[in-house]
Amino acid sequence: MTGLFSWQVPQLEQLRHHFLKQDLAHAHLIDDPAGEGGQGFVAALASTILCERTQLGGCSSCSSCQLQSAGSHSDLLWVMPEDSKQIKIEQIRSVIEWSHQTPQQGRAKVLVLDPADRMNVYATNSLLKLLEEPAPNTYLFLISTSPARLLPTIRSRCQRLNLATPTNEEGLRWLRETRPAADPNSLEDVYAITGHKPISAQALFDSEQMTPRLAMVSALNEWIKGYCGPIETAKKLAAKETPSLPYELLYRAAAIAQRQRFLPQATNQGVFQALIDELAGNWSAKALSRLADACGKALSQSSASNNLNAELSLEHFLMTQREPV
Repeated sequence: MTGLFSWQVPQLEQLRHHFLKQDLAHAHLIDDPAGEGGQGFVAALASTILCERTQLGGCSSCSSCQLQSAGSHSDLLWVMPEDSKQIKIEQIRSVIEWSHQTPQQGRAKVLVLDPADRMNVYATNSLLKLLEEPAPNTYLFLISTSPARLLPTIRSRCQRLNLATPTNEEGLRWLRETRPAADPNSLEDVYAITGHKPISAQALFDSEQMTPRLAMVSALNEWIKGYCGPIETAKKLAAKETPSLPYELLYRAAAIAQRQRFLPQATNQGVFQALIDELAGNWSAKALSRLADACGKALSQSSASNNLNAELSLEHFLMTQREPV
């Protein structure tokens, strides 16, 4: 079951059960806001539906599974934006024509729109026809990282499916298994920085952004401890490409610190945990709540305007949030 994660298996098994009972909804909206495994899950579900044995994730040996592995299954259509921009009406018109054809393998047909929220308005209106008059034995899966961008008329005609997420322990265990040679503290740091999202953590760990991200956390910790002033800290934190990142990191640290005040202290010795420990040990619950609120407002402002001077905004923020009272 390539691309499927252990924490997704029970959800896939449940959908397989509905398919065998012939009461699987004809259209599903796959809510994957963080991009944490939606494509792999839908691919495994498509393999299950098209497999001649209806084996979970496909059997890999029947003719249908072999066709899918080769990327030439005529009853599976995966539609993505043209030129990485939009899904256009011409694509949806072709989809509707394809959906009314008889399945070549005789079982069912699976259509995937990925990401569905990238349809332009004309494509969206055209898709409504297919949702209102579904073709028999055809299953439609709309993968979306921003479901709110889809029209209500689209969302209301699909069964919403929120992807299963791992517990913190499951996600960290998977991350350690995929990167066995990595420093455990660095893995835990990256995992916490990404909000305990294992796929995002893996991508960050493997990218060139990990070192500067951890350096940003260290700069925040120096500011919290009073080792570095607001102006100098702002220079270290300001980044044109990601002006909201310092607020996001500090917000996440403050939120975890609030929980940590009532839980045993973590054993991780990484830089992000050091920031959390400093906040949990020296800031009151009220101060942490106020810091998180301030970070949330700063996040909204930095996301809403491209004209803000990142460094000056950070200076003002740091000057007004220093004291843990």
